[in-house]
Amino acid sequence: MKNIKNYIGVVLAVLYAFFLIAFVKDVCAAVLNSVKVCMEVMIPSLYAFMVISGFIVSSNIYTVISKPFGFVSRYIFRIPEEYFSIFLIGSIGGYPVGARLLADMANEGKISKSDAEHMLSYCYLAGPAFICSIAGVKLFSSVRVGMIIFAAVIGANIIIAVLTGLGRKVPPKSRKKVDLDVSFDCLIRSVYSGAKGMFSICSVIVFFSSIICILDKLGAINYAAEIISEILGLSFSDSIATVKSIVEISNISGLTTNNYVLIPLAAALLSFGGVCVLMQVSGFVDNKLSTKHFYFRRIIATIISYFLCKMLIVIFNAEAVYVIAPKGLAHRQNSLIPVLFLLIMTILLLSNIFIEKKKEI
Repeated sequence: MKNIKNYIGVVLAVLYAFFLIAFVKDVCAAVLNSVKVCMEVMIPSLYAFMVISGFIVSSNIYTVISKPFGFVSRYIFRIPEEYFSIFLIGSIGGYPVGARLLADMANEGKISKSDAEHMLSYCYLAGPAFICSIAGVKLFSSVRVGMIIFAAVIGANIIIAVLTGLGRKVPPKSRKKVDLDVSFDCLIRSVYSGAKGMFSICSVIVFFSSIICILDKLGAINYAAEIISEILGLSFSDSIATVKSIVEISNISGLTTNNYVLIPLAAALLSFGGVCVLMQVSGFVDNKLSTKHFYFRRIIATIISYFLCKMLIVIFNAEAVYVIAPKGLAHRQNSLIPVLFLLIMTILLLSNIFIEKKKEI
């Protein structure tokens, strides 16, 4: 089996190198555009937060921030109270921030490996700034819509946190005294660490831009888009944007603007984050933490985000959301199939949790 994987890897590497040469002009344009995205979107929105979040953990300030949330942390999330700030930081900082902090804490012995792997499933979110600017303002010309999407995505994460916490013992209240280190040296280390993490993120984004370009030139993107268009009833252009977003989330800006029927889809895509971000998470944990449950639970969170978003649209009195939708699409959006799919996936998640608990016993 290992030899087969090696052969596949060799073949893919050779093909990738060949297509880089064959489509050199298009790949260069795609890479330059991705560098522009990194400079104009990713670095301004992520770098400073990666520095300060790293400083909060390195200096042990995270233990102070978590204090007011002790009850929620211990009795609802079933995690030690000092870890709750990691969930908060991961929810507002951007996709890889939570994974990076958990990996760093595990390396420094500030969190157990099992707790870090458990929290990895829900300390994963684009952040309100990214969601409101990209999805809210750029796609739907509304910060309010952006906040609805953010609420749906973070709500799904909270549901995952609660469900995966079932059966876990309530952690004891922390009484140990923690020494804070708010020195200049600690800040400088955080700056260097943030720069290294930011470079890793941008490198992966640039790499994936070349892959998307090659797949597009080979017709694979169009082929996948035709399938999604048939299944979901989306327009072909929206299907292409969806496929590209599944690979790299910044392509979500390619969805049709001000088509409010796409709000739940945008929430689902942002909850998933794209293969590119998932690879970034894997890179940060770097075999230090297991991701065997992470990917499955992110799929569950994606589905939950979709339906939560639909509910929030109704709650916030946005009935006009489906008025401009094509009849075929509106019919498919209200089909029982997605509901049944959500029910099946929820049962699978609970079964997965039960099996884990049984193995521990």
